[in-house]
Amino acid sequence: MDNTVTLWLIFLTIVLPGIGFAYYLLKKPTSLWTGFYFTIILTSGGIALILFLEQVNTTLAFILAVPLGILLLLVLLFGIYAMIIALFWNERVLLKYERPSLANFLPLIVATGLLFLQILFFLAPRYLKNHWLLALFSYVNTLALYFMGIFIMFTLTAFLYNKVPIRGKIDYIIILGAGLNKDKVTPLLASRIEAGIKLYHRLEEKQQQPTIIVSGGQGPDELISEGEAMAAYIHTHHPDVTRVLIENESTNTQQNIALSEKVAQKADGIDSFKSNKIVIATNNYHLLRAGKLAAYQGINAQGVGAKTRWFYLPTAFIREYIGYLVMTKGTHIKVSATLFILFFLLNFLTWMF
Repeated sequence: MDNTVTLWLIFLTIVLPGIGFAYYLLKKPTSLWTGFYFTIILTSGGIALILFLEQVNTTLAFILAVPLGILLLLVLLFGIYAMIIALFWNERVLLKYERPSLANFLPLIVATGLLFLQILFFLAPRYLKNHWLLALFSYVNTLALYFMGIFIMFTLTAFLYNKVPIRGKIDYIIILGAGLNKDKVTPLLASRIEAGIKLYHRLEEKQQQPTIIVSGGQGPDELISEGEAMAAYIHTHHPDVTRVLIENESTNTQQNIALSEKVAQKADGIDSFKSNKIVIATNNYHLLRAGKLAAYQGINAQGVGAKTRWFYLPTAFIREYIGYLVMTKGTHIKVSATLFILFFLLNFLTWMF
């Protein structure tokens, strides 16, 4: 291959996506373009590596390419079935530890939906003879692929956002609330607090003095606000942490961030969080959506995610993905409508001619 062509291919498939990935990771880490560019880099980088090895050692390139090719083929052919089985199994395990509820039935609901789509995908081409019903089936199938693609990008972006190191001088660590057991912090909420405290001590070692804001209002079955319960927990378990502000009126994540900003403005006289370095501490599954809600308010927040019990992750992450779709519903409605119009026009032309 001509050297000029090779250089252009490297630029277009590795360097250009690499620049895009670096920009989004550092400037807009909650954007799903972060996951998109990461996917492009992994794919093109893997292909480039195999092609390079093929020039150096054909046997080594073959040894690397064959297992990767087989793995990719297995994922494409059986990945969806493995996911369905895993979700059914996860539902069984989850209900051993958690009480039945709509939220805890999400793995079962999603697995059943995916199974139904696979059955439909198998039967529809064989039994549907009507041209327009087949077109409608193709549209539904394409829409399902679109939302699966978005889910993959959401998952990759969430993973990367959890792994990005905290940078710069941090002014505030906002610890997001979760449900209480009457007036006591639950293990889930304690994990969020500990993640924030761990970061606080790391920053102290770097001669930084961030302020912790514990944020959460009082639920109908709670004796005190989540903010007050978190502050009491810190006072009991980490008495050396004294710079703690309490936000005790919020009822959701968006309010957590907005009302925490007001608390900081009142206590420290700051203009806004936009001119300060903010870190959000929450559970790993929730971190990306919390960061996106901050971004919607013009705040480029960094994040630290607490670990979550493995059997609860699928339920929590599915709920977060649904929350993300609701947040960005305008975009998905436009895409769905555009695809519908394209399918209608294409099939109308096919039917006419």
